[in-house]
Amino acid sequence: MNIEEAKKVLWLKSNPRPIGELLNEGYLNQSRLEWAAEKAYEPALKEAAKLLLNWQKQTTSQAVVDKKTSLPSGIQLPSGASLDQARVTLWPFSPFKGQPMGTLVETKQLSIKDLGFAIENAWDERVRKAAMVLMLVRLDQVINEPEEPTGFLNVISGGRSFAEYKQYQLTLFQGMLLGGFLTLSIVWFIGMFTNQKSAQAGVSMADALATPASILAIVFVLVFLAGLIWLTGFLTDKLMDRIEKLKENYRKGEEGEKKVVEVMGQALDGNWSLFRNVVLPGRRKTDLDAVLVGPAGVWVLEVKTFTGTYRNIGEQWEYRIGNRWNLYKKSPSRQAKNNAVRLSEFFKADHVPQWVNAAVVWANQESPLTVENPSTAVWSLDRLPDELGNIWHGNPIPEAQRKQIIDKLTKLCEKQKEIHK
Repeated sequence: MNIEEAKKVLWLKSNPRPIGELLNEGYLNQSRLEWAAEKAYEPALKEAAKLLLNWQKQTTSQAVVDKKTSLPSGIQLPSGASLDQARVTLWPFSPFKGQPMGTLVETKQLSIKDLGFAIENAWDERVRKAAMVLMLVRLDQVINEPEEPTGFLNVISGGRSFAEYKQYQLTLFQGMLLGGFLTLSIVWFIGMFTNQKSAQAGVSMADALATPASILAIVFVLVFLAGLIWLTGFLTDKLMDRIEKLKENYRKGEEGEKKVVEVMGQALDGNWSLFRNVVLPGRRKTDLDAVLVGPAGVWVLEVKTFTGTYRNIGEQWEYRIGNRWNLYKKSPSRQAKNNAVRLSEFFKADHVPQWVNAAVVWANQESPLTVENPSTAVWSLDRLPDELGNIWHGNPIPEAQRKQIIDKLTKLCEKQKEIHK
């Protein structure tokens, strides 16, 4: 495969257009090519990405100019400027200072916005003229719109998510706790009032305070009761704060799941169905965050919105406290794989022999995650569109079998919603 052949290779199914066109538009950058060179399922795409990455490095270091690109006919260049001169002109701004502008434009490291900035702000007239010439080349490029998708992603919910259910439970517990505390307080005050009346009927205040020992006993009882009330209030506040933090974590989890659905809705069309909050029946009920069903296969998605710094090595997950890494016992990778196995068994009960893929979706972009040789696919939210475009290269499902799977999951979700009404 050569460079021209590599540029003709189609990108992922989420944007199925030649790599060369996407490079020209600036959609594909070095980061996306590196991802494809490492993770693309399609061998041709993987090879093309590696080839173009090496080509970009060579053009950057050797200032190789692609002679095939020419200015549009009828365009008058600025006086004293030519395409060749523009390409060898050195870029004066960081972070690419001192590199040939032609190479930077060809490798998509300079955008049209960058060239416009140079036209307005560069002190050197040669740089301004070079930016004008190269912008003319960029503006003349034809942008081919992708084909219209087949409708929108079908999203079917099985009712409240695990995060929503936990928030409901915690709110209910808060209400019961506050109600119990208020009830005990009322009972205590009534008891105190009743005892005081009884004491007044039998013993006068003067008699009760007649000796130092009785005075000391009354003071001790009052201090003890005041301390007991303060301690009860303090512990209640602490418990309430703890519950609020738990609710906030579940709220973040719910928001993360919604973000994942939003991104998937933009990346996938009506050929795909997404089932949310699926609970598999059986002795051990299994909660599935999401099940994705489409022409290229079935995926169980485990959505995580952990807060902190994490890493995934193989099947093992760890979180960092200070400089120390600690083992996270409930491995999301293992959880996703187990869920995939149980879903596959659920299909087999109706004689549907369907392989189920597993993936962990890291939905909290504020929490850093490093992944090394994962045993289960780990998709970050910012890379999710590319990952979804990548899965189209899986083993296709016969349309009749796919319809059977979708019907089975739809009925399960409808039954769940009826139960929780």
